[in-house]
Amino acid sequence: MPLPQTTTSTLPANAPIFTPGASGFPPPNANEPPPRHRKAASLASSTGSVPATAGFQPSSLLPNGGVNVLNKGGAQQALGSISYSNALGQDGFDDGFAPPAAFGGHSRQASRADSSWRLNGGVGGIQQNNAFTADLAQAQAQLQSLQQFRAAAGGHHQKIPSFSFPNMLPNMMAANMMGLGLGGINLLQQQQQQFQSQLQQQSNQPQRKSLFAPYLPQASLPPLLATGKLVVGILRVNKRNRSDAYVSTEVLDADIYICGSKDRNRALEGDIVAVELLDVDEVWGTKKEKEEKKRKKEENAAYEMKSTAGRKNDKKKDDVEVEGQGLMLFEDEEVTDEVKPQFAGHVVAVVERMPGQLFSGTLGLLRPSSAATKEKQEAERREREGDRGDEPRRPIDRPKIVWFKPTDKRVPLIAIPTEQAPPDFVQNSDSYINKLFVACIKRHPISSLHPFGTLVEELGPIGDIEVETSALLKDCNFPTEDFTESVLKCLPPIPWSIPEREFEIRKDLRNERIFTIDPDTAKDLDDALSVKSNDDGTYDIGIHIADVSYFVKPNTALDRDARKRATSVYLVQRVVSMLPPALSEELCSLKPGHERLAFSVILTMTKDARVVKKWFGKTIVKSAAKLSYSNAQNVIDGKLLSDVPVSPEHNASAIEHDIKILWDLASELRTRRFQNGALSHESLRLSFTLDESGIPVDCSGYERHESNQLVEEFMLLTNVTVAQQIAVNLPEQALLRRHDVPIERRLNMLAERAQRLGYNLDTSSSGAIMRSFNAIEDPTARKLLELLVFKATHRARYFCAGMLDIAKYHHYALNVPLYTHFTSPIRRYADVLVHRQLEHVLQGTAESKFAMDRDAVAKVTQQCNIKRDSAQLAQEQSAHLHLCVLISDLTSRYGPVVRQAKVVAVLDAAFDVLVPEFGIEKRVHVDQMPIDNHVYDEHAHTLQIYWSDRDVINWLAENSDDEHLKKVKQNAEQHAVKMEVASRSLHDEKALFDEDDGDDEIVLGRDDKDIDVKNETSKQRLLSMAKVMPEFEGLKTTTSGHKIQEIRELMTVPVIVTADLTKSPPVIKVYSVNPYSQEKAQKQ
Repeated sequence: MPLPQTTTSTLPANAPIFTPGASGFPPPNANEPPPRHRKAASLASSTGSVPATAGFQPSSLLPNGGVNVLNKGGAQQALGSISYSNALGQDGFDDGFAPPAAFGGHSRQASRADSSWRLNGGVGGIQQNNAFTADLAQAQAQLQSLQQFRAAAGGHHQKIPSFSFPNMLPNMMAANMMGLGLGGINLLQQQQQQFQSQLQQQSNQPQRKSLFAPYLPQASLPPLLATGKLVVGILRVNKRNRSDAYVSTEVLDADIYICGSKDRNRALEGDIVAVELLDVDEVWGTKKEKEEKKRKKEENAAYEMKSTAGRKNDKKKDDVEVEGQGLMLFEDEEVTDEVKPQFAGHVVAVVERMPGQLFSGTLGLLRPSSAATKEKQEAERREREGDRGDEPRRPIDRPKIVWFKPTDKRVPLIAIPTEQAPPDFVQNSDSYINKLFVACIKRHPISSLHPFGTLVEELGPIGDIEVETSALLKDCNFPTEDFTESVLKCLPPIPWSIPEREFEIRKDLRNERIFTIDPDTAKDLDDALSVKSNDDGTYDIGIHIADVSYFVKPNTALDRDARKRATSVYLVQRVVSMLPPALSEELCSLKPGHERLAFSVILTMTKDARVVKKWFGKTIVKSAAKLSYSNAQNVIDGKLLSDVPVSPEHNASAIEHDIKILWDLASELRTRRFQNGALSHESLRLSFTLDESGIPVDCSGYERHESNQLVEEFMLLTNVTVAQQIAVNLPEQALLRRHDVPIERRLNMLAERAQRLGYNLDTSSSGAIMRSFNAIEDPTARKLLELLVFKATHRARYFCAGMLDIAKYHHYALNVPLYTHFTSPIRRYADVLVHRQLEHVLQGTAESKFAMDRDAVAKVTQQCNIKRDSAQLAQEQSAHLHLCVLISDLTSRYGPVVRQAKVVAVLDAAFDVLVPEFGIEKRVHVDQMPIDNHVYDEHAHTLQIYWSDRDVINWLAENSDDEHLKKVKQNAEQHAVKMEVASRSLHDEKALFDEDDGDDEIVLGRDDKDIDVKNETSKQRLLSMAKVMPEFEGLKTTTSGHKIQEIRELMTVPVIVTADLTKSPPVIKVYSVNPYSQEKAQKQ
């Protein structure tokens, strides 16, 4: 059934209009066979191919007139814009798009024996001809040699035979991306000889024992990938236990577990690796055996009890430090007795490593373990020889290498040539202990436990905001230097004006009342809105997006640089832009009063927010005003726009009227979206106030208002609408965004936890979860469960439509079948590519073909996913850094920072707390408390703490070697003395002058920083100055005199928040306040 014909539009008559033909969709390219559909193959090895279904299925054969987006037919549009109307859909937005029936079931999957799949635009189909057979034989011989090598080295596990993966296309993409082809027998033979030579050399050199297996030659990977012998994915290392790693891949429904450094085979976090699957039970059994041997060794080594305890304490201290290096407790897959992995494997090659990967860290003369041993030996020598330590230091032999210790504990120590270290480093290494450096890895031989690298630069002192910011950007692989000359040469000369040609081919919207709504400090204004009332009572809602793709031409230096960066990074104190400021803040930014090029989507909507018509096209706009979210919120609240400059041809009252219409429509959209099953949660984002020198003086939770929701609803609707267009017209190359269903095991655990708290959480769908949230009246409980759901869900991912089964396109949180990113091209490269794809759809002809093939688009999505994750990490680390500086400053000014926290989880020897005003979730360990005992009730999930009467900070400072805690203790004692003096002074002054309360605050708040309390605006400083007595719950004293605090979920506990800036990244630790130490202090 064809789509309905276009109705008369209320838009200007000169706009080019597209009317769909009989079928509404272009025919398949004559040079390409139609995509094949295959039934889902099981994970068992297949013995035969699955026949393909018919290549073309007319839309008239699909239910409800749906469109099979894998197959196209009909006339091709040739104009520069589209305008059409259709019936209301069922995709959660009710905007007129009916999801094709094909979205529920057709699959693009194949068995390993079927070699006839199509590789779009790459090297063509993989044919099992003589060349392929020879290549495969060579590759299998290499894989067999590697297996024999591992067996001889004692690291052999039974491998899994070839798999018929649920989705082989990502494997095929990887095979083609290597650019080696499948038929390079000469190259394979050459690399085979090199590989065998390397294995032979290792076996003939017993004095240089191989610690790792050599990598398979790159030329052997494509045939092994194509036949399911190997799988490609991205490696991640468990932060808490670096022996565990996982490989995430599109071809399997679960991650592959990598056990130990030998199986990880020198691969690093974020590497794209080739993995051979191993027998899970065998890997699991070996792991359990090793753990059991280690346990017995520790139990039996009674004479080494002290050193064993020391190692355990070092491990625990290390874990606590890792926990403190982020805002939230990280959730990584834990391999436990209850959760055995579904797949296991070992890395046989690193397919791709992040180019130019850098690491921040510190420089040491010896390996940490060697330094500790040497220090111990030196202490024993002094004791034995009666050395008092005042004798001249012995000269230090100049070593060949020094050691770089990355701040990311998942990265191994790196050996650096001594000549690259500072000239005086060997003789004066102690003076560099608190300096940050940057290094890179150059090589990692199989006979070396550690890689060899190069020292790149010295950044500066640990704890400095700008130094730490530069370090976190290096770690996240974002450039800190300016844009190159070749990139800047791609920009048009400034001042720049719109060429006359653009006025001829674009819709002129300069007279429309268009305005932006953004944060107060925003400079990159890439989206604007407009409202136009129609005679029939409908509205034309314009969503106008900066036309970045006009300036960023494909395959230019500017385009390559933007693709490499992939996203802007929004740090607390600055933005690291994807595009040069001349573009992001000037030529592309929709600044008021300036003519700008835009890509517009105009949706004709009824008063109840139903989309009845859509128009897409290139436009020229001129914004009438730049509004902040607070400006728009004032209008929603019934106030007037005040102090907002408006262009002379427009007026503020008209913009106020537009905002009210937009909010009415957005409210309808939002209500219906959640009724249709969307899921939402409020994140714990922090907002900082900085002084003139860039030092944080205050922070608070970022508050989202209705004005934020207004903009969000129209951006979401636009992204969905654009996704429909490119998915239908570019079914193989469309860049889309999906969100996987959460792991079922995690959802079940979440439901059980909610049940314990007295709440029924239905996890059957995203909509069911949202309805469960809405039924929770306690805001604290809801916030906790929202946080837990957020942790249980996957991150949304970009993908290329032709690479996945249609059933996997779905976006779980939004509950829509199709979604993409179109609305922020200034800060996201994915949006730039989607702009190009939509422009191709609007201007294409029957013979036209999008410039990028499926594999190339998939490669871009991979880069965008990696960089988006890195940007999110950098942004979180920037907030964490500034929060640490703020907490450290509050501690130095007013003593220990005490805040109220909510218990979010209770464990057998710890409990997790949420400190809302700092946006942090931390673990409080009972072994860091002055207690006599603790008892955990696994049925009630409570933890009873038997407190002594010692102050926590004093006890920790006396019982640990943590210099930071000793300083906190000293600082607390100084402030206690000052408070006592201030209290006596206040008593004397009152006796003489009877001062009023306002002056009392100045006396009590007086300190060495001379803070003016009356003019102080920092809420955090005022709160710390107030020294409010903490409130406790769950306290009881037994008849035998035991002082108990019972910890349970959702209760409020006072905590001490500390920040150690001597570490990089800085570390936040949270300690429970002893409720009974106050009693002792009061008695004294």
